[in-house]
Amino acid sequence: MPDVLVVGSANIDHVVEADAFPAAGETILGSSARIGLGGKGSNQAVAAALAGARVAMIARVGADAEGDRVREGLAARGVDVSGVATVEGAVTGTAWITVAAGDNTIIVVAGANHEWPPSGDPLGGTKAAVVLAQLEVPLDVVVRTATHAGDAMFVLNAAPAAELPDRLLARCDVLVVNEHEQAVVAGLPADTPVARAHAELRRRGARAVVTTLGAAGAVVTDADGVVSELPSVPATVVDTTGAGDAFVGALAARLALGDPLAEAARWGTVAGSLAVRAPGAQESYPDPATLRTTARESGISSG
Repeated sequence: MPDVLVVGSANIDHVVEADAFPAAGETILGSSARIGLGGKGSNQAVAAALAGARVAMIARVGADAEGDRVREGLAARGVDVSGVATVEGAVTGTAWITVAAGDNTIIVVAGANHEWPPSGDPLGGTKAAVVLAQLEVPLDVVVRTATHAGDAMFVLNAAPAAELPDRLLARCDVLVVNEHEQAVVAGLPADTPVARAHAELRRRGARAVVTTLGAAGAVVTDADGVVSELPSVPATVVDTTGAGDAFVGALAARLALGDPLAEAARWGTVAGSLAVRAPGAQESYPDPATLRTTARESGISSG
């Protein structure tokens, strides 16, 4: 049985680096281009594996060379890919990413990520300590995943931002959002304070809520209503692509390994801070030794 079972998206990323983002109608020269593995589900699965968990992935890819590349890349990073299914007639999901001045813009073609059976258990009966989902697959798949998670801790990263039904929030043991996402999910103005948004999300059913704040760290409200403000690890930002996924994957891994939520989120801040120091998504994620060393230097004693 895996520690973490990830149900979500798997993409091939096409990344272009430039000095600035082009304006509408403008053509500029890029400084480099590369192809890598991405998709929030895939990114979080890899991050969880690098944080020490046994990880399995359930996803959909096309019957193409890119689908083979996704499987090979995940397996090489320690992720069980027996649940990654091929969808005949569909293309593997693709993301087109522009990186400039440490920030990024992303356009995603969902492809096979949106081709799931219309009913049934997306988990296929697989059990895990933690079931982790995001919103790059159809919402119905996420709802069914939560319903069939059973005794597992269900962690939802509500990204990309979307309005969610209360029946899904009520299945969330841990809801992870950034500042923009928390406002959308909570149905509140964009400038709503974190504490107010957390109170609303918990009122609607989420047991615990984590809001990531980028360089400012994260805020956690656990199932007992205890609030923890967690600082980030200082970092020189090279590329923010996939940093949020590094946070979520490490958080899920540490929850599966028995850490309390605030401690697991501290591991997430370390993983996210390390990820922004190098280009790419999964390529930027810290290896287990670097993650453990940085965690110890940041005052985290477990692991």
